[in-house]
Amino acid sequence: MRPHAPPSGAAPWLVSLGFHAALVGLALVWVFRSVLEPAKPPADPVFALPSGGSPAARTIQAKAPRRPPPSAPSGRILSRSADAVMALPASPALPSVPSLGLAGPAGAARTGLGGFGGGVGASAGAALGGTGAGWVGRPVMGARVAARRLAVYLDCSGSMRPHLARVEAEIRREFPDADVFRFDGARVIVVDGRVAEGRGYDGPSSPRRPGLSDPATMTSEGRRLLDRIASRCEAGSLGAWIDWMLEEPYDGLVVFSDFQDGIRQYRDPAKGPPELVYADSKRRRVDERRPGDDRWRKAWLDRFAEAPRGRAPRLYLFSSETEPQAFLRQCAVASGGSVAMVEVGRAPPAR
Repeated sequence: MRPHAPPSGAAPWLVSLGFHAALVGLALVWVFRSVLEPAKPPADPVFALPSGGSPAARTIQAKAPRRPPPSAPSGRILSRSADAVMALPASPALPSVPSLGLAGPAGAARTGLGGFGGGVGASAGAALGGTGAGWVGRPVMGARVAARRLAVYLDCSGSMRPHLARVEAEIRREFPDADVFRFDGARVIVVDGRVAEGRGYDGPSSPRRPGLSDPATMTSEGRRLLDRIASRCEAGSLGAWIDWMLEEPYDGLVVFSDFQDGIRQYRDPAKGPPELVYADSKRRRVDERRPGDDRWRKAWLDRFAEAPRGRAPRLYLFSSETEPQAFLRQCAVASGGSVAMVEVGRAPPAR
């Protein structure tokens, strides 16, 4: 007797059922393996760490091997942060400033305010380059300077002149249309609560020390401004320059100096010479201020605080020797700018 044969058409149905059951089984195996298999460790994360209370954050690659700093070739400034090393290129000398080499394998730059005693707290986002509206800063001596119109103050005192040609060349590489002003020292002089030789100042004048600004390298607007403020800044130095620049159409101010002069405040009595009530230079310390002596400080800080909204310039301080004075650092932070220490070596011997 023959076995009972399956009805017609049953064989294809059984094959289809078996095929789909196999697909379901494979899918279940894949799902369980994905869930139970240990996840691969993620790549080393990138995160930002503040540098010792610094308002400028440093981007650090976790577990990344630290690169040894390269030696600075003769004729270059070495700018080094914790994570990046940049050698500033040698440049031809300007006619008015001798070109002396800047070398030294141990030269280093510290950006931000880390390590400066009496830190000033808030973060300066512009030190990382972000300025809003899609604008990203450009690298200058280890920091990022964010500006469309840049004004530069170079301390042309005797100790600083050997460095100025290369510093200016480095700035102009990123900001070819920058207006560069050269005046003696980096003094901030205040008399009766007003910045000496600044806007609206009508008090006693300080002796003038000729500057070395070259109008031929400036924009037409810069030349016109130099005509108006040259004599003021030759007497009032850095303080007068900043006080004028706060109301000029620049959105970035760069200052390069050794910052040895500091801030000096005087009270001008009705009789007798002005009385020194405050000094914070490397050479002299005095603090006998009274209420009202610091109204100029509030005016500067309030003005710089408008920079993140595009209503005032950001302030960038570069020092070759002494940490910029605490109040100037506060101004840089309030503006969203930054501070950098740039250590330069000795000039190579003449051949």
